[in-house]
Amino acid sequence: MEIRQFVRIISGLIFVSVNVAGFTTVPNTHTTPPSTNSQLYSSITPTTGAELTRIPGKKPSADWELDCYSRPVVAIGGKKLWEVLITDSTGSFRFLKTLPSNQVNSKELRATVEELLEQTDVKPNTIRYFRGAMFNMIKIALSEIDVVGRPSRCTYAVAQWLEERHRDIYPKMEG
Repeated sequence: MEIRQFVRIISGLIFVSVNVAGFTTVPNTHTTPPSTNSQLYSSITPTTGAELTRIPGKKPSADWELDCYSRPVVAIGGKKLWEVLITDSTGSFRFLKTLPSNQVNSKELRATVEELLEQTDVKPNTIRYFRGAMFNMIKIALSEIDVVGRPSRCTYAVAQWLEERHRDIYPKMEG
């Protein structure tokens, strides 16, 4: 994928789904063909509305990728849908959490990353992120966690996931 294509894909995307009041929940089954969906391991944390999907057959990586941004969906009440997407560079897992617009801050993002750290076997050495608009918030959130936060355009796994969500999930969501 050329850099220009990558930038075009990323510049128009936003994402996530979960059980948060006012948001429509869409199952995360678009990542594999229907014949292999039963092999996915997915868990939803009811108190936080987060969804963790593990994809068998892919080796976990210590290089993670993160995106936190508003999506092209409006929730009930006219508020934007905000999502935190985290995956590793091999795509062995996908973690998604929706946030109400009044909870989009470094403290909530840090708590989200810490929640995921408790659920994974392979801890990250590096978490890469690409959105310049979210640089400061992500940098602050990751500063108190024992991990290196690195701005990078080499976030191919999260870019692919965003492209899939933009193509398959967001058009089907209300709002």
